Amino acid sequence: MLHRSRSTASRNSSYIEFPSAFRTHWNKIEHRLFSHITMNWRGRPLTSHEVIVHSIAATTTRTGLRVMAELDTNTYPTRVQIGDAEMVALPLTRHPFHGDWNYAVHPHPCPAIPAPWAPQKPAPEWDHALLSDPALTGMSRQQLSDLTDTLALDGDVKRGRPPRLAFPDQVLATVLHLRVTLAAEPLAVLFDSSRTAMHRTLLKIRTLLKAHSIVIPPAATPPSALTALQARVQALSSDPSSMIKTSC
Repeated sequence: MLHRSRSTASRNSSYIEFPSAFRTHWNKIEHRLFSHITMNWRGRPLTSHEVIVHSIAATTTRTGLRVMAELDTNTYPTRVQIGDAEMVALPLTRHPFHGDWNYAVHPHPCPAIPAPWAPQKPAPEWDHALLSDPALTGMSRQQLSDLTDTLALDGDVKRGRPPRLAFPDQVLATVLHLRVTLAAEPLAVLFDSSRTAMHRTLLKIRTLLKAHSIVIPPAATPPSALTALQARVQALSSDPSSMIKTSC
């Protein structure tokens, strides 16, 4: 793993920095490796990258620690923004405790021979009304509207910051979650929201449904209309694998 080093000449101090994705409040590597590196180069002016790299690579301990270091001279783009669809497409296994923070990232298998390019058929125009298809929601659009009006008495509050989704879309997303077991990740893509905001939405509307003693029964079999939703998620995601997985 490559580490970046910086030095402050005025204070003759330095530190080693992980890429931001690896920073944590408690990192075993920082405490078991970096302390020895710091002792090894104490009192030595870090006047160049070469001095820094050699000082890191020369670090050893009596218990057998050996360090390899080299200067990474490549250039990397800055201010890169990762969209919600790209985050949804990541092959993650979330831990039961705080899955937004704790998860395992799995590598993508790379094909030995690149697949030949084939012209892609233009994707059909997306219609947001497909989300409220009675085959998906298990109720007519009028019934869905009545349900929204019932929950809005307690849930469509105006205090605090505005939600990312309008209240009718919050109710619809939760109905799809309960009816055809759509997870928060594909729902976030379908409703142009974030995964975190969608998790909050599902919790909020499910609490309202419970308070009103309203039950959304799951579908006995997967509706055929799910195919259009699957195509939509794949069109917006960098990973064409099945993002919508249902248990009904």
